[in-house]
Amino acid sequence: MILTDYYKAEKLTEAKTRFDVTASTGGYDLFERLLINKKGVNIGGLSFNLIQRPDYWKGKKYDLAITKGNHNITSIKRPNIEVNTGFGDINGTNDACIIIFNPDFKEAGITSIEIFIARGVKHDALNVWYLFTDGEFNDDINELKKITSTIPVFTGLV
Repeated sequence: MILTDYYKAEKLTEAKTRFDVTASTGGYDLFERLLINKKGVNIGGLSFNLIQRPDYWKGKKYDLAITKGNHNITSIKRPNIEVNTGFGDINGTNDACIIIFNPDFKEAGITSIEIFIARGVKHDALNVWYLFTDGEFNDDINELKKITSTIPVFTGLV
């Protein structure tokens, strides 16, 4: 199985860029450590931000990035901006990821993000995305979703 981990996040608060993880397979240690909320809303839960990628960031220009605090987790590359999918590589690792936005993202804005991790294939991320768009990972996705746990989210301040 090339896709090894799954995280689903949803926009649950009025915060402009915040997404709270509502389901996951767990086990991707970097996300489990980096995305944890230590104060404010949903303490102990996981969240990240989806932002417009700043112009001053080095490297190729892509329009979106997933971040947490000062950490860039991944820039999102979207070879076809008309569809709700993209890919990236997880900063500081050899891992790639496939990213899926809600199907109605053009009309409703981005309200949910699914992240599928492909460990060890950072340098083949584009090819992984091509295989994904060709439907080659449908079985992997179904298997990951079968072992996914729902994560309770507390959206009030503590």
